[in-house]
Amino acid sequence: MKSSNSLYAAIDLGSVSFHLVIMTKRENRLVWTDCKKEIVRLAAGFDTRTKSLRPDVKKRALKCLENFRRAIRDIPQHNIRAVGTSTFRRLRHDTQFLQQAQSALGIPIEVLSGDQEAEYIYRGVSYSLPSDSRFVIDIGGGSTELIVGNGNQPLQTVSIELGCISLTQKFFLSGTINREQFALAESYTSKRLQQSIEPLTKFQWNSEFGTSGSVKAISWAMQHQNISDGEITHEALDEMREGILRCNNTQQLASYLGLNQRRTAVFCAGFILMQQAFKHGHLNYLKISQGAIREGLIQSMIEDNTLTPTLSQN
Repeated sequence: MKSSNSLYAAIDLGSVSFHLVIMTKRENRLVWTDCKKEIVRLAAGFDTRTKSLRPDVKKRALKCLENFRRAIRDIPQHNIRAVGTSTFRRLRHDTQFLQQAQSALGIPIEVLSGDQEAEYIYRGVSYSLPSDSRFVIDIGGGSTELIVGNGNQPLQTVSIELGCISLTQKFFLSGTINREQFALAESYTSKRLQQSIEPLTKFQWNSEFGTSGSVKAISWAMQHQNISDGEITHEALDEMREGILRCNNTQQLASYLGLNQRRTAVFCAGFILMQQAFKHGHLNYLKISQGAIREGLIQSMIEDNTLTPTLSQN
């Protein structure tokens, strides 16, 4: 029987989904034993007037946390880390919800700053890669993180409070698609990213990686259209842009992309964020990483326990 002391759990309370990953040590490496994901859409339920969540979204979030609590009940608390990201940062003053969330989960929830989030994302992407210099991007629901680092060490981080949900709410809520609206969203995003991304451009890197839902959706759609083999390039983005703009609404877009309606609803926003990151970050060839913030959190817990196993997905 597997000892609970060998189990590690990381809980990522994101703006779109809540994720739980459980890993264990096996022959001096870590392997996945369980993972859970629930679509909560926290960012879409944030009321900017009251700075709190709509009741239906709050109920959905707390129910998910209760489910996660049952899944981690046999794992020692010092081997568990739960973090909230962009929308939790916006909910800092809603102390009642934060208390309810911690009670439902049964452990403390740490609200990460944007820079902290970026650091854990970088470590999660880099843990299984060779020691090299790299650029990493994560497009979330409420924020976008961009990082340059070397090996497992981030050197410069940027966190922009603009993600696929927040940009969708500003430009694409109607479900229609037209060139003028798309160009306005591109111009807005360009201005937001241009200044923020500039500190990263003083570095040089040998490889480029993207992670999480929007990035993977773009990669999948490009493969579905035979635009690329999964890697994201300038040429593939330009070709996909024209394909998107041949669609009049998200129903047509879903068919074109080969994605479900939920992911299609925020696809244009995620695509534009990627497009502008390529433009202002001078990116060339972005590979897709399966590691993300959760793996970075587990890596941190291992180091805190002075353990140094090699992580593996096999």
